[in-house]
Amino acid sequence: MKPSSQKVAAWVTRCVFGILFAVTLGLIVRDAAVMEPNPGDVAVTAALLAVPLLLIFFALDILVESVEQKVMTHHLSPRLAAILRWTPRIGVLIFAAFMSLFALDVFGQGTSLWETTVGLMMHLIPTALLLVVLLVAWRWPWIGGVAFLLVAGLFVLQFGGGWGDQWSLYLLFVGTPALMGALFLANWWLRDDMGASDTGIGAT
Repeated sequence: MKPSSQKVAAWVTRCVFGILFAVTLGLIVRDAAVMEPNPGDVAVTAALLAVPLLLIFFALDILVESVEQKVMTHHLSPRLAAILRWTPRIGVLIFAAFMSLFALDVFGQGTSLWETTVGLMMHLIPTALLLVVLLVAWRWPWIGGVAFLLVAGLFVLQFGGGWGDQWSLYLLFVGTPALMGALFLANWWLRDDMGASDTGIGAT
């Protein structure tokens, strides 16, 4: 396929996911406005949720563009290969930082220092789990990819039935690790385009 056709396909994909991101963020802001009448609280909520939401749609775009380019040209460009490599790695770090924000709820509850410390550690267990899986995925993407899909499944089992109408949290907490897992699996699948040293091939 001609380079111009590849660029058109890539830009169409980006526009579609850009529109989906804007629409989804708008729905989140609308729901937040219903629950939080204070405009300042709505703005803070929207700003916090926009980051992982943007990560989700960016990851979807990279995943689709990688598959499109592989099917059309049978190889990835060095630029797209680098983006595909680093997106899940940086993305997991961003998502871990986002999850850590929920641990701040333990402060200001009038508990003792020991109780606050224990509560903080308990709240940070999911974040620690993500970082451990990331360490594995960094070296062996296919193992990490499967592990992140399992993490998404654990979120569904643990919290899925209790979120009710809070679909945005469900999307962020399940969709993000699932997509990071899919990107790590794509790293492994496209290892010939990305280099064996980047995908754990030949690791001892």
